[in-house]
Amino acid sequence: MSEAFIKELDELYIRYGYEPRKNKPTRVYLFTKSIYNGADIVKTGTDEEAEELKKQYAGSGYAVKVRSFKNIEEAEDYLFKDFFKADGVIQNLRKRYENFVSKLMNNLPENAKYQYIRSSYDYTNYNLDQDDTKTISIGADDDNNSLVTKITKQINEHFGPLLIILEAAAGYGKTCTAYEILNEFISIPSNKLPFFTELSRDRRASIFKHILAFEIEEQFSNRVDSNVVIHQIKKGRIPLIIDGFDELISKDFSFSSNQFEQVESMLSTIVDLLTDNAKVIITSRKTAIFNSEEFHNWMIDRNIDYTLSKVTISEPSIENWLPSERLEIVQSNNFPVEQIANPVLLTYLRYVKIDELKEMGVEGKSIVDRYFDFLLTREQTRQGLLIEPETQLRIFRKLVRFLTEWDVKAESKEFIKDLILDYNKTILEETKRKYTPDKRPRTDQLADILSNHAFLDRNEKGMIGIVNEFVLGTLIGENLILGKYLQYSKTFYEKLSQMFALLATQAYQVQPKENKEKLWEVFNEYPFPFDPQFYFKIDIDFKNEIVRNYKQAILNDFSLDTYSFTKKGQFESAIFTACTFTNCEFSFEAFKNSSFVNCRFFNCHLVETGIAYSDSYFTIFGCTGDNGFMQNIFDSEEVINNEDINIEKEILDLYFKKGSFKPRHRQLSHIKNELSELDTKSISKVLHKLETESIIQLNGDLSFLTRQGISYYNDKYRNS
Repeated sequence: MSEAFIKELDELYIRYGYEPRKNKPTRVYLFTKSIYNGADIVKTGTDEEAEELKKQYAGSGYAVKVRSFKNIEEAEDYLFKDFFKADGVIQNLRKRYENFVSKLMNNLPENAKYQYIRSSYDYTNYNLDQDDTKTISIGADDDNNSLVTKITKQINEHFGPLLIILEAAAGYGKTCTAYEILNEFISIPSNKLPFFTELSRDRRASIFKHILAFEIEEQFSNRVDSNVVIHQIKKGRIPLIIDGFDELISKDFSFSSNQFEQVESMLSTIVDLLTDNAKVIITSRKTAIFNSEEFHNWMIDRNIDYTLSKVTISEPSIENWLPSERLEIVQSNNFPVEQIANPVLLTYLRYVKIDELKEMGVEGKSIVDRYFDFLLTREQTRQGLLIEPETQLRIFRKLVRFLTEWDVKAESKEFIKDLILDYNKTILEETKRKYTPDKRPRTDQLADILSNHAFLDRNEKGMIGIVNEFVLGTLIGENLILGKYLQYSKTFYEKLSQMFALLATQAYQVQPKENKEKLWEVFNEYPFPFDPQFYFKIDIDFKNEIVRNYKQAILNDFSLDTYSFTKKGQFESAIFTACTFTNCEFSFEAFKNSSFVNCRFFNCHLVETGIAYSDSYFTIFGCTGDNGFMQNIFDSEEVINNEDINIEKEILDLYFKKGSFKPRHRQLSHIKNELSELDTKSISKVLHKLETESIIQLNGDLSFLTRQGISYYNDKYRNS
């Protein structure tokens, strides 16, 4: 055996905690870090020498194994399987998946059988060659590209470091999808062993690096040093699945305020793993972080030759969730479709008795009220709980108010029990009197019963939180509408996290119109420090019209059908990115110094003609449209003469740091701001030309130079 092989072998065994003995040529490695004393004898010399050493160490009390490896990869595979006890870990992961499914089924009618519902999704692959960054949309019924199978296959087949970001709105199936990827992965033959961790928003979860180390120790039962696990993650033998990345983001995070440093340390821990053949999946609610030039340029500066895939799960389709018989009932009984387009409610409607489903079609309670009644009434039977549904709601609204005021989602069971006990004494004492003397529980026993309520769920770390984001968001919304936050703090709006506010708005999308309007009024009555994207979304979702005025707003990824953008001065220094407008009308006077970046316009029109250059105007960058809409805008634009300025060079220069030849990602909105002294419409036309000629490529607000663009710049400007 070569000296190089023996050196690699020594390094490998030392990494796993063995101590090499200086036998030559046969190598001996001793493991004495537990009650087990083992010796691995690796035949790098003669068979006779190996047998002699085996007798020697066996006589000294070591459990001896004689090994023969063809190469270092075979040696590493052996140690990996031996130390990580793959069968045992996979069995634990399978049990974890089954427990997750079981908890989902707990809140459904009897005889419900779990089935993962496929969703449509958008898929974007970012490569460092910068010529292959296109987003494709894949339907839920595309059997060749189902989301779970696609990601699992990519993990198994991709060579090199890979980061997959799986994002969706609250309650749209991120965690379910992460568990399905885990289940599919452990169900197929593979030499890889996944590592799955769920992050939770609790007061103990603050430093992601420490959380990861703790999770490693938990999953592998302290059998293996965490450094070995990290090494195997980097080598790709342990794909890492991190569910709930956004749970660790500060409550005050607002990406429009350039606070990238708030997530930089978390991302650094993840990115430090992206070497060799590492595979990392993270799930998160939709955030501007991963579409920003700060993130992409930060990755470029770290000089990592990796691939980034971003998957965005679309909102649920009723047709995908309900069998034909149930779908027909929903359609024939004129269900308010906007009040059921939520995975939790659709799952409930999928399994509720047919007779009950038919009854829901008549006027009366909303589907949300029926779902909550189902849970609360069943809890009375399941736990012999003599507390009326509305009173149960009061208890859990109060609990949610405490959690959200502290900006956490989970606490220990004892802490939850103490909160219920300390702040509901009157209710608990009144409830005790409803029981007969022989069955009457103590007050603390009642609190314990409530701490095991269907509204609560114990996570893998033993912490307890609200069972799902839909229930949590609904209770947050009720607290806001009923004035419970205001009752205990006149400045409650300063403390409520935008994340929790988003959960409320997401849950209230399936509420009746009057409830939506009540929540909208709360958010517009008090000065919550939320970003314009939040307010624009609730205008659209709850009022179906654009009510507010928007200044210095970046509005991203909206699909708007039949809206009017004609109110004078409604948008000032606003930027729409990656939005789709259908059947909308526009007036120049509605906008001042505003832009549309990489948007699409279908059957849209201008309500007046004239020059779009004055105090009121908008410009377009990299947009597409039909029926002559785009040309009408270009024809209406008056362009300032900039003959003494090479706008193309001014734009392309911004893709490079001063003194650097390495191109960078840029957001078009930032380019526009940095060139604010130049004529905006001239910039727009040059950007359109650069994209048409494949000099730059656009993806939402993000843009970058292609390889062709780099050559073009070097030949025309850098080398001239």
